[in-house]
Order: sequence, then C-alpha cells, then structure tokens
Amino acid sequence: MPPTLPRLLTARDLPEVELQAAALDGELVRVVDSWASVADPDDPVRRASALADALGTTVIAARETAAWIWGARAAPPRRLDAVVPSSARHHDAGPDVRVGEVLIDDDETMRLGGLRVTSPTRTVLDLLRGDDWSAAAERLVRTLMADHQVDPRRVTGLVRRHGRLPHRRRAALRLRTLVDPLVS
Repeated sequence: MPPTLPRLLTARDLPEVELQAAALDGELVRVVDSWASVADPDDPVRRASALADALGTTVIAARETAAWIWGARAAPPRRLDAVVPSSARHHDAGPDVRVGEVLIDDDETMRLGGLRVTSPTRTVLDLLRGDDWSAAAERLVRTLMADHQVDPRRVTGLVRRHGRLPHRRRAALRLRTLVDPLVS
C-alpha cells in the first residue's frame, strides 16, 4: 500500500516545481506556504495547520489572522497577528508576525491543526478593540458573529471579566452599535 500524503504539502514532501505544476493542473491550491488538494475542504483546521510552522506552539493566532482561520477573511493578512498571555515568555516570531502580550484565559483559545487560535468570541472582542476600525473590520466582526453564532452577551462578559483590558470601553461601544444601531 503506498504511503499517504499529508493534508498540506510543502517542499519537504514534493519538489516545489511539482507542487506548482499540480496547481497549474488544477489539482492543488496554495494555502499560505503550503499546498492542499482542491478536493480537501477549506476549513479552520486546514488554515490553522498552514500557519502552525510559522507561528509555533508558544503564540496564539489572533485578530485578523484568527478571523482568516475562522473563515471571515478570504486571505490571510500580510502580517500575521499573534498574542501570548501577559505572563508568558516568548521569542520574536519574525518580521512577518506581530506578537503582543494580552490578558487572555485558556477558555478564550482553541487548538486547531497544532496551533492555538483565539476563539471566535475572543476574536470578535479583539477586532472590536482595534485601532484600525473600518468598514472592513466591521464586516469581519459581523461575519464571525453570524457564522459562529457569537453571542454579544458573551463578548460583553469577556469585557467585564478583563477589567484592565486596553480599549475595552471602545469595544463595548462598537458592539452596542453593531447589535443595536439606534443606541448610539
């Protein structure tokens, strides 16, 4: 019986030229720095697996990177967003990864494809807290809330739980505006 190939292929599995040729033939699609069969479902586990090597086991995929993993974005951001708990020690993840320290509890993360990712609820909170609030950020939040049934009360609960979280008031106001635009 021939050995089976992994779900995501890299140059460690097959020469890059063969991977590109298979993509040109319509058999593979690029997923970050990996390749996947077009028949393989594009799901959060596949997207998280594609970032596992780049982010490692110490950091947690967050903000727009997590939004991509959860399917709210069509493509990953150019610069990956990651966080570590404020009590953790971490190394610099490289020029293409922005790592911040945050207050975060274990129940606000999930493990997918060997990578820790902020839960959809925590991802919504982090996007709401962001400095770069725009129509695109609002669409990400709305998509996450709809696709993953994120309850606004749970987001509000996280805001209350983390009393010292930066920009939590901003997040609460933006959430209130999204949930009930007549309030603002």
